[in-house]
Amino acid sequence: MKYTTAKFYFVEEHLVYQPMYTKYFGFNEKPFTLTPNPRFIFLSKNHKEAFAHLLYGINNHYGFIELTGEVGTGKTTVLRTLMGQLQDENYRTALIFSPCLTGVELLRSINTEFGINCTSEYSNELLADLNRFLLEESSEGRTVVLVIDEAQNLQPDVLEQIRLISNLETENDKLIQIILAGQPELEILLGRSDLRQLNQRIAVRYKLCSMSMYETRSYIRQRMEVAGETGGVSFSNYSIKLIYFATRGVPRLINILCDRVLLIAYGDECRRITAGTVIRGIREVLNRSLLWKLVFMIVGIIISSFAATYLVATYIGHLPQFSNSSSTQPTFVVSSGSTQTNPKTVPTPNTVMLEQEILSANQNDIHKQVFNTFASLWRVRPLKIIHEKLKIPETFKRLAAKRKMQVTLVNGSLDDLFRFDLPFIAVTKLNGDFGAYCYAVVSVSNEQLSVSPPLFNRKTISKDVFSAVTSGTYYLVWQNYGQIPVILTKGEKRFEIRTLQSLLKQAGFYRDVINGIYTAATITAVNQFQHSLGIARNDSLGELTLAALTRFDTTHKIPSLTQENKKNMATNFISVQNPQRRISSVQ
Repeated sequence: MKYTTAKFYFVEEHLVYQPMYTKYFGFNEKPFTLTPNPRFIFLSKNHKEAFAHLLYGINNHYGFIELTGEVGTGKTTVLRTLMGQLQDENYRTALIFSPCLTGVELLRSINTEFGINCTSEYSNELLADLNRFLLEESSEGRTVVLVIDEAQNLQPDVLEQIRLISNLETENDKLIQIILAGQPELEILLGRSDLRQLNQRIAVRYKLCSMSMYETRSYIRQRMEVAGETGGVSFSNYSIKLIYFATRGVPRLINILCDRVLLIAYGDECRRITAGTVIRGIREVLNRSLLWKLVFMIVGIIISSFAATYLVATYIGHLPQFSNSSSTQPTFVVSSGSTQTNPKTVPTPNTVMLEQEILSANQNDIHKQVFNTFASLWRVRPLKIIHEKLKIPETFKRLAAKRKMQVTLVNGSLDDLFRFDLPFIAVTKLNGDFGAYCYAVVSVSNEQLSVSPPLFNRKTISKDVFSAVTSGTYYLVWQNYGQIPVILTKGEKRFEIRTLQSLLKQAGFYRDVINGIYTAATITAVNQFQHSLGIARNDSLGELTLAALTRFDTTHKIPSLTQENKKNMATNFISVQNPQRRISSVQ
């Protein structure tokens, strides 16, 4: 009785207050609806592959193409995207939504969709009209495409009629390209022995699968952004995982569940969607057996995790102990002065674990934290709410420029970047919704990097492990306090050149008079400084050289990778001689 009352109250709340939750969370419209809206289209990896298969079959005139997928996986989304792509002078398209027709009715519908005047009641006359139309379009160089959705509902005799349509061809080419899209039952239907002639003609097939957990996260984020999300609501990591397990990554089910979850959160006046909120949503809109399956699965995962932890701890506890006199020293880390003889080892994440950790995070949130890390280091205004995707370097550069920060490209290795002794952005090999994931490297000590945001809830990570996922592309984030021009010509006289000469003198490369003139001695000092860091020679200075000189500014508090004293900087830089490689950048 209690459940019925709560259910009735919830339905009543849904009817009365639903228009209000969009305003409460800051949306311009409902983000999770069941009606197809082109503005909300999200193409996962499978959707893009399906689209590519369809386009490939059409452009190569293979005749028949098959697209199958479970209910709600997004077949209609792919077909709508395809139809939008084919709307130009090179294609003529027709889409049949209701295939529960007889052979003659289907032919009449096809002719009507193509704009052919059809009044006949006989299939042979309808085929003749269609054939004349196809020949005319072929002579004009246009490709004719017929898309039949929900094809699993077609009767065998109607499918045979479609096969006869495909016989309309010239000696060299198929006059019409037919896409059969439907649920998995379509494969069973086409597998019938009496339809083997049609089945053998299908040259391109693709089975659309549901989305992955990472794509589910991106799907939810994208729909909220399109709906005008301004930070009024957020989903926890565990809530996303529960949504994925409950819906199996099916877009339609995700929309149904997320809409109900937002409504529950609105009723509770909460702006953070937790796992508990999702479980309540599952109970409301999905069946109870699924809820129990999820509970058992979560309990199983927890038990497995504890069991694995226990086995690892037991194994480590039984490892043989090594004496100090052994030629092979164990890799224990003991603090100086400690008398502990059997310290605990801390397991280090490997590359696979690191990749999974990075991909499990929301890319926009990661990049926002990276930006705010540099905003804090350079003491400028941080980002609070961002209404667009924070792409690196495009969006990042633009927002940084508004705060007088510069972003400079550097290609090389991590060791190359350490020479600059400035915090930097590391671009990884792992791609998200809008390019590669990026992290801020803020300090380095004893082969350990301090990265932001933290990975595995730890402030540091091994340099070797982190370098395995980096792409070799990095960005220095810095400030040009002295307003020194990036490009200078020999003999140019400016007050800002005095600041440049002071920086070069602080670095130990300029010993002439500070006169504000870009003299030959100044250019020589610039070249020597560039050589010490492996920067390609550039007599006119260049952006990377100017960025590298930033750390020698003694009038401002400059962030440092190693936090060394400024008085030791020149010595450290001069010691880097004859580098083995040149660092490339935009000079």
